[in-house]
Amino acid sequence: MKLIILFFTLIIPLGAFAGENEHIRQLEEKKLKCEGILATFSGKPETLDLLIREGREGLKIAGEKDYEYSYAFHQAIATGYYYKQDFKSAKEQFEQSYAVAMKGGMTDKSLKPLGNLISVNYYMGLTKEADQAAEQLKNAIEPISDPKLKADAYYNLGLYNQQQKFYYGIALDYFLKSVETYKPIADTTKIVKLKVDYGLRLMMVAEIYLYLKQPEKALQYLNQAKPTLGLSLISDINAYGKFIKCYELLKNKTEALAYYNLLHEAAAKTSGNWSQLVSSNLAMASLALGDKQYSLAKMYLDKADVQAKKDNKEIMTFSVNLVYGDYYKSLKDYKNALKYYKMSEHGSALYNKEQYLELLKSLTTVEMLAGSPSDAAAYHEKYVALSDSLTDSKVSLNLAEMEARFQNEEKQLRIDNQNTELSYARSQRLWLGAGLLLISLVAVLLTINYRNKKRTADLLDKKNEELTRVNNELEVANQTKAKLFGIISHDLRSPINQVYQFLQLQQRNPQLLNDAQKDELSNKIQSATGSLLATMEELLLWSKSQMSQFKTDIQSVDLKDATEQAVQLIQLHIEAKRITVNNEISAAVWVKADPNYLQTIIRNLLQNAVKSSPDGGVIDIRCVRVETGIVLAIGNTGSEFTSGQYAEILASAHHGLSGLGLKLVDELSRKTGIAVSFENPERDSTRVSLTFAT
Repeated sequence: MKLIILFFTLIIPLGAFAGENEHIRQLEEKKLKCEGILATFSGKPETLDLLIREGREGLKIAGEKDYEYSYAFHQAIATGYYYKQDFKSAKEQFEQSYAVAMKGGMTDKSLKPLGNLISVNYYMGLTKEADQAAEQLKNAIEPISDPKLKADAYYNLGLYNQQQKFYYGIALDYFLKSVETYKPIADTTKIVKLKVDYGLRLMMVAEIYLYLKQPEKALQYLNQAKPTLGLSLISDINAYGKFIKCYELLKNKTEALAYYNLLHEAAAKTSGNWSQLVSSNLAMASLALGDKQYSLAKMYLDKADVQAKKDNKEIMTFSVNLVYGDYYKSLKDYKNALKYYKMSEHGSALYNKEQYLELLKSLTTVEMLAGSPSDAAAYHEKYVALSDSLTDSKVSLNLAEMEARFQNEEKQLRIDNQNTELSYARSQRLWLGAGLLLISLVAVLLTINYRNKKRTADLLDKKNEELTRVNNELEVANQTKAKLFGIISHDLRSPINQVYQFLQLQQRNPQLLNDAQKDELSNKIQSATGSLLATMEELLLWSKSQMSQFKTDIQSVDLKDATEQAVQLIQLHIEAKRITVNNEISAAVWVKADPNYLQTIIRNLLQNAVKSSPDGGVIDIRCVRVETGIVLAIGNTGSEFTSGQYAEILASAHHGLSGLGLKLVDELSRKTGIAVSFENPERDSTRVSLTFAT
């Protein structure tokens, strides 16, 4: 028997261990598949679908605490959706990836999804969320030691400043940092995707220099990216397009043509519509026009036109029409030149203000040559206005970029100061350690003295603890008094105000009242003062028992009786606004609550319902049983009051009378375990529910 027990004692842990090993093996296998797809990334649709599928299968296997694997699978799925341009799905997956990284304590890895979210939010038009992700990334980047994660973060911040903020100088700094950090990785790795990523970083530096009209500098970085060509079609097409633009600016037709041929050979291997096919034909057409080779220019233009119409995007078609205008202008065919210039006017004004400025200049010239001086003058006025506007924009942009640079430099200076302080603190700790060693030697000689001091210290600690307890009790008592005075002020103000108004009416206009009206007014004054007296007695009696601190007295309370008492106390308010109160609680409904707290809660909610209701409105009071307990609902017509407004009032440091009442409702309900919620079942109506646990 003992042998059998020993056998099971050994075999059960071994089985559990084997099961755990199998689980890790499956996760690792899926993770390696995803990494393998990314390492040989080609951008083909079938590759993207495979990446998404493998990632989703991995998530099905991953457990709640398999943070590293869940992170990798979410990243893989998000990457697939990103390159498929399904940005909504990509955003969801990147956000989950970031959440898993933070939950699992993988701060370094959280940088990657943050950087991805900058671009995805930008493409979705979510500027505020993109700015927020960029700020989080910028604050988290400096302590990171992993060079790849740091290089990726720099790259994403570069894209953010280039595409969203138009801070080209700052973008260039980030791209150069990314290149510098990534280079040792690209030089030593055999993973294709890492080499392609390094090439893309070099291309982004070149793109900034192309925007700044510095083709020589752009060419310098494109040549550095040449060893990465041939590894990815997407990367190759992107690079060839930039080479063509460089050589167009340099007026080097031979080199531009060589890269034009390479681009079209690469694009022929895919089924996608590439914008570079349009821009490359336009670049070659411009070079041909410069050499007055009109038939060659027309051939390239026609190719660009066919491709642009396939894409059917105005950002492409307006560029084609613009060069068509230049072509006909060179031929002095001003009629056709005007036709194409005007066709490109809307798109250039929408997508490229600087091109639009050149277009207005061309339209002015062509209208003048075509014999339309008035139209030429109109275009010239537009040209002058836009030129001034662009100048102002550039000045503003330069100032904004200078300010951003200053803030970055100031932040870096603070980091440097912190590093200096940390270094100083380390040296201080060394000296402190030496001092502690000496003190420990002296402490041996002072043992007897230490014991005496310890006894005194223990006595002082006890006295201090007692003093702290007394201070805390005084603080709680003061807070309690303030709350009680707030309750008394809030609950007595309304009946006192009613009595005052009735007396004022009787004093100022006695001649306007007949005997019947005087009797009615006298009865109302008597009723109001009776209500006031009852309220005062109730509150003063309660406050006397609560002066030390708020204490609950939970007992069985009848909701029917509690609601009827609350309605009676505010009856004058109800009659003044001719409000109909439908109390549908016909029989006793018992709940567990503090009767004084509950009376204050119901009275405040009814007062708010009366205030919100229009003259002649309706207030419904009903009680229902639900799975979670008993619900008392008070509904009224009139202006809507939402849960959001309730939360704002509770969060606000300042409030009016109704705000104080709702804060009292919140505090007293939480102390007695009553859940309060507001909803708007119909337009211009509000219903507040009090849920009592059974």
